[in-house]
Amino acid sequence: MDKILVVGGAGFLGFNLLDYVQQHMREGAPELVVLTQKIPETSIHFPDVLFVEGDYSDVKTLNHLFETHRFTHVFHFASSIIPALSTQNIQRDVETNLLPTIGLMEVMKQHECSNLLYLSSGGAVYGNELPTHKKESQACQPISSYGIIKLAVEHYIRLYANLYQIDYLILRLSNPFGLHHRSATQGVMNIAIRKALCGESLVVWGDGSQAKDYLFAEDISRAIMDLFKARVSNQTLNIGSGQTMSLLEIIALVKNRLPHFQVEFMEAMPTDVQQVSLDITALRKHIPFELTPIAEAFEKTFAYEQAVLASED
Repeated sequence: MDKILVVGGAGFLGFNLLDYVQQHMREGAPELVVLTQKIPETSIHFPDVLFVEGDYSDVKTLNHLFETHRFTHVFHFASSIIPALSTQNIQRDVETNLLPTIGLMEVMKQHECSNLLYLSSGGAVYGNELPTHKKESQACQPISSYGIIKLAVEHYIRLYANLYQIDYLILRLSNPFGLHHRSATQGVMNIAIRKALCGESLVVWGDGSQAKDYLFAEDISRAIMDLFKARVSNQTLNIGSGQTMSLLEIIALVKNRLPHFQVEFMEAMPTDVQQVSLDITALRKHIPFELTPIAEAFEKTFAYEQAVLASED
């Protein structure tokens, strides 16, 4: 049986993956162990998953886990910083994201675990270079430390693949939204809905015309597990919707449900990618990737945020 260590698996995308496996992969599901800095109370919703509290930068913790569980695969979902803040402390970005990933691959090498899936970032690694519709072959020009570190990690993964035969799958994600979202600083779709429900205004950096590729998190989980089941390896693939939605369009969706939603516009940040969509032609050569319609995905996200807010009252 496949046994997967999910590093950072108690975060937004990690919980979506656990949810997908629990709901859709009863037969032949892999065994999952989640390494997280803090185990959330909501982990009780995943009784078949072992949650371990610890930091993946701690080699002692990693060695103990690998010795105990003999993992066949590692899914690397962890990231300790967001694009807007990464450039404010570049050294910390290197110390908490790049170096621990290299340390993780060293432990994988020692324990002969030769399969690594890494969640990179589509918008952040490509930057603002034209064309705005990005193929994997396009040159990357990141404009934030976050994007630079993501790209550096990609290069080190390929280096370890060449030197030590660690098979990899690098997935460059578009901007996710959906269920299990908890961040107050990243994920504008969820944050906009949450602020509207709470009667708070949303701060928009720029004029709202910036348009990015947004993708329902459940679709990402389905793509990851379809790629996993198909044993796709040694590829770098975009996962997105293939189209853009502007901040003004997102605001309009929210205002359609909550007309009194207020927005404040501030000067744009220099580290913010303005226009990007991801070409998913290569992805669809490997799996039959279907998207949840944006209206349906929005309604599910809205209902999730409503339920969370109601549970806190």
